[in-house]
Amino acid sequence: MEKIGIISLYGRFNYGNRLQNYATLKICEREGFAAESLTLNKKTSIRRDAKRAVKKILGRPEPPRLEETMDSRRLEAFDRFNELIPVRHFECIDRNIRDDYSHFIVGSDQVWNPRFFAYNEDWFFLRFAAREQRIALAPSIGVNELTHTQRVMVSRGVKGFPRLSVREEKGAELIRRYAGIDATVICDPTLVIPAEEWLKVADDRLTPSKPYVFTYLLGEGSAPRDVMEEASKRGSLPVIALSDREGRGELPAGPAEFLALIADASHVITDSFHAALFSSMFQVPLTVIRRGGGNSMFSRIETLAGILGIRDKIYGTPEFDLGRSSIYDKTRSAIASEREAFMSFFRGSFHA
Repeated sequence: MEKIGIISLYGRFNYGNRLQNYATLKICEREGFAAESLTLNKKTSIRRDAKRAVKKILGRPEPPRLEETMDSRRLEAFDRFNELIPVRHFECIDRNIRDDYSHFIVGSDQVWNPRFFAYNEDWFFLRFAAREQRIALAPSIGVNELTHTQRVMVSRGVKGFPRLSVREEKGAELIRRYAGIDATVICDPTLVIPAEEWLKVADDRLTPSKPYVFTYLLGEGSAPRDVMEEASKRGSLPVIALSDREGRGELPAGPAEFLALIADASHVITDSFHAALFSSMFQVPLTVIRRGGGNSMFSRIETLAGILGIRDKIYGTPEFDLGRSSIYDKTRSAIASEREAFMSFFRGSFHA
């Protein structure tokens, strides 16, 4: 049995990250491959360490990692889910690693966001592997523009792949503009796993027995008042609020609990790509808002909305219609089409 190494972001705080990693693993297994997720302990970087030292001197030290601020019960919930994902840890890039795997997949998530691949370009662009071993499976750049230095790094990195796929139209546009290469836009791997399989993974231990509104907001914005009033039936339904920043009173939910909270909600209000995706897959009433604060990285959701025919669920757009929050008349066939396109790219990548 051929073995695949999956390289993505890794952690114990981001729901979408863990769910896409699990989905990629399951897709590989379904196609007859053995697969495991690979992690790399960051090597010392003179450039990175120098920047950190300067920030510290200037009184601007880096904030603590999210995992360091999270409730232990929430970390335990992430650990329970991570047990479903076989992992192999590397202290450094072993040049012999290519002999242990037939192919390597990088993706999905924001693995090509310069904020995350900085100082680890060899890892996230699979430079340690032979060209024919490299597969870019729905990676996301996650930003709307690149600096000159970032353009050079991304351009150099993507040119090492026999063929390319990305998760959003904006990423394909940036690659075309700065590397002169066409990348195929495919869906996130979480969309490829059927809803009924996700529901088998879901854990309802934290799910209320009575109707509720679920909000999952990652930016600085809040749910629009008119939407909240309508969704909560003028305040008669409780609101379950969750983020990845460990707010006061939040449930200690891991990825499995996250799925259940979405699936059983009366209405989901979110600025998250994956919360919007799973709401659409489970056909739960949905309102998407633009993420407040900093770079919204909204292009991923715009691509998803176009694919699934849910533009009328994006608050503040001309198409928005709160009365259609529960209507998914084109979504089922769209998901089927996206799954077919994803698997076509996946299978073709082994013969590039």
